[in-house]
Amino acid sequence: MADITKRSFSKAFAGIALACLLMAAVLLTGCASNSSSSSKSTSSSSATTQAADGIGEHHAVLEVEGYEPVTITLDGDAAPLSVQNFMDLANEGYYDGKTFYRIVDDFCLQGGTLGNNAAGNDPNLETVRGEFSGNGIKNDLADNFDKGVVAMARTNMPDSATSTFFITLGSAAQVAPSLDGQYAAFGTIDDAGMKVIDQIVTDYLPNVDEPNMGAITSEAAQPVIKSITITD
Repeated sequence: MADITKRSFSKAFAGIALACLLMAAVLLTGCASNSSSSSKSTSSSSATTQAADGIGEHHAVLEVEGYEPVTITLDGDAAPLSVQNFMDLANEGYYDGKTFYRIVDDFCLQGGTLGNNAAGNDPNLETVRGEFSGNGIKNDLADNFDKGVVAMARTNMPDSATSTFFITLGSAAQVAPSLDGQYAAFGTIDDAGMKVIDQIVTDYLPNVDEPNMGAITSEAAQPVIKSITITD
């Protein structure tokens, strides 16, 4: 991700409030982007900070090796910069062969970065302006996280997202307190698609070897993104 931040993840709900705070922390380093360098922040303040007009609805097909394709509906009006960045990377084949390297049950499935781990960093990628209310950008989707929302991961810097994205696995009650207004949501997956995502999580959750952060440290044990294809 470059990740959601270093507040520790906790799947166990030892009190709703405490759990939410812990998840929020993790999201900044866990379900967040892979870049934390000053050079990334600099590029963010130049090429990616300009507001963008809405670019409408688009669709992407995510194929994970061994599973049925999943369609992502991209909301280019809610998050035009994030959608355009995601489509550009997908069209370049950037995501082909990357993996999902983090699974936090009932919270998020995350991946899509060079190195296939939370420490991954691609110096060739521009950072993307964080399109969420906590960063001063209106994004209704980012204010209403629920199961099946797709969003950009980032570091604790709001404009640090590059390629890493995450898919929410839990209900609004489980994910919204940590995510609403703090991450650039840019797409959704319907119930049929989430059945496939849920199966991936079920199959690969036993491979998680860092329970508090949800990391699958062995790349060979991570679900592989075969491709992401933009269909319209």
